[in-house]
Amino acid sequence: MAWHFEKIPMSLFVTAEKLFTVIEKVGERQQEKEDTQENNNTKGLTEQKKTYRIAGYLNLVANTIDNFTHGLSLGGAFLVSLRLGLLTTFAILVHEIPHEVGDFAILLKSGFTRWHAALFQILTAGGGLIGALSAITFSGATNSIEARTSWILPFTAGTFLHIALVTVLPDLLKEEDPKESFKQLLALILGITIMAFVTNAFE
Repeated sequence: MAWHFEKIPMSLFVTAEKLFTVIEKVGERQQEKEDTQENNNTKGLTEQKKTYRIAGYLNLVANTIDNFTHGLSLGGAFLVSLRLGLLTTFAILVHEIPHEVGDFAILLKSGFTRWHAALFQILTAGGGLIGALSAITFSGATNSIEARTSWILPFTAGTFLHIALVTVLPDLLKEEDPKESFKQLLALILGITIMAFVTNAFE
């Protein structure tokens, strides 16, 4: 029996993604807040460890949802063409490698051992596989490529725009050092240049 995506509200995916994005940010802010506080007594240290632990689990949940959306984008991109799929894969790798390293550091600070942190990181990567399978499954209701991907690419593109405009841009605007701002601008231009070059190379 074929799955029909029209039966599943688009708002469900959007709401879930935004919810766990907020959870991830709350966990990060709580951790930053705890970093600025000095706890000199045993009770304070215990509470701090509990907070770090909770932040670590929240990060795992949010990372799973994040990987799910990446899987959606990869599945939808490869349904359109091999070229678009490879470009999307490259973009996600550039984004995810430093992101995963940061998540690994958060888990270590939350009290996870290196082995457990690595294991949970691998498990959250399963969200990407589920996302890719969802894209393929829900697109099977029609043979038209446009109809298959009409919901996937706008959804995932909006997710990346949300990350760029809501998460990254405010941090860039907070930078007060002109040299650092210049470096960030160069990195932004370099990223755009690389994607333009790769796009032309695959044509």
